[in-house]
Amino acid sequence: MAYKKKPRTDGNIPVALAGRLYSPGEAAIYLGVAQQTLAHWRVRGTGPKFVHLSKRCVRYSELALREWVEGRTQDSTVENQRHH
Repeated sequence: MAYKKKPRTDGNIPVALAGRLYSPGEAAIYLGVAQQTLAHWRVRGTGPKFVHLSKRCVRYSELALREWVEGRTQDSTVENQRHH
């Protein structure tokens, strides 16, 4: 059995790419939104960070999805102002 190196996240691989990469459909399910919503957020620059692998291939890292959700977590409705 060959030894397989684990990906490193200490500078050799950007932290944003750590973890699994999700397709837009998988990311939409993860977030509980429509896939078209993610596409709209990409155009506006308001959604989670994404990786553009090629002209027609977009992926979302697991870390980017988690960080985006955590960044939108609030303690009260008063905080809604910061997301508009």
